[in-house]
Amino acid sequence: LNTVKRNLQDKRYREKQKEKKEEHSEEKSKSFLTQEFHLSDYVNLPEGTVNILIFIAFLLIPYTVGISFIFFIVAGASLETFEGIDITEYSIYWAIGYEVIAVTLLLLIFKSAINFRKFKKDEH
Repeated sequence: LNTVKRNLQDKRYREKQKEKKEEHSEEKSKSFLTQEFHLSDYVNLPEGTVNILIFIAFLLIPYTVGISFIFFIVAGASLETFEGIDITEYSIYWAIGYEVIAVTLLLLIFKSAINFRKFKKDEH
């Protein structure tokens, strides 16, 4: 039963991808900011688990990035120094990780926008 359900979801996903490719081939974006972005284009998840997985990712990914940032950048990858840092709050690590991820994503968006503009100039 799960295999049949998965096959049906994969089939619907492929059909959506095919429709989107046809739409994108008909409409070329004129600017970077007018492009449409759909999470389903990049991640294929079962319909019932999307919200749960996004919530878990929202909690765990920034926390992990925050701890890694503190360990590698602030403590210099020294376990003794890291243990000496007196931060025991989950929210502080999460906030640091969230900011690191936000800055990284903003830089990637700016880079993508610049490359998009260069690509458009090269076409003309």
